[in-house]
Amino acid sequence: MSRPAALVWHVLALLLLLALLGGCAGQAPAGSEAEQQAGSDPGSATTEADPPTSVTFIGDSWTYGVGATTGHGYVDRVAGQLGWDYENLGISGTGYVAPAGDGPFRERIGRAVAGHPDVIVVQGSLNDQAVDPATLAAQALDTLTQLHEQADPDTEILVMGASYTPGTTDAAIDAVNGAVGRAAEAVGLPFADPAQENWTDRHDPEVWADSLHPDDTGHQRLADGLAPLLEDLLDD
Repeated sequence: MSRPAALVWHVLALLLLLALLGGCAGQAPAGSEAEQQAGSDPGSATTEADPPTSVTFIGDSWTYGVGATTGHGYVDRVAGQLGWDYENLGISGTGYVAPAGDGPFRERIGRAVAGHPDVIVVQGSLNDQAVDPATLAAQALDTLTQLHEQADPDTEILVMGASYTPGTTDAAIDAVNGAVGRAAEAVGLPFADPAQENWTDRHDPEVWADSLHPDDTGHQRLADGLAPLLEDLLDD
């Protein structure tokens, strides 16, 4: 073979070797960063985090938070303890019958169910203490029946009575809670009685902002009493 021909063959062999080496370098080895980024299990799917539990409150001035530092009534406190989202539909002066300026509890049913909460709490109300017990029981039954029928089937509902206060008689609060408790039972809803449980001792001056409303300490005690009941609703 002549010298020029041999030189050509050497050049061609060198080019072929470089091409082969370049092809190997472009391939990602097993376990490479590219494969790791794709995930160790190619069939695995990314799942979105579950939304937080949500609770909506219908109630009177206690639910609104009167007596507590602004924005830190029992509603805010119990939701914070549980790590739940919440909506506060408390309006001062209202009850199952007592309308104040915004109508009784049943006027808030549409707003309460619209957000599809996991839990709805209906609180109170000492504002109904002057109402005839039979009338109160009938109105409470109507309100709770409507709420139960309009809420999502998976929404849990807790009915919470009124509390004893320094400015009310025990008999008046017992009459309210008796009527509301009977209505809750008729609809098949759980009833919590903070008066009988003495969540806010009416004889303890440390828990009262005035004769009808708890202070920060009182609201915290109400939240402490309510929190385990709300957890139990979703554990059953």
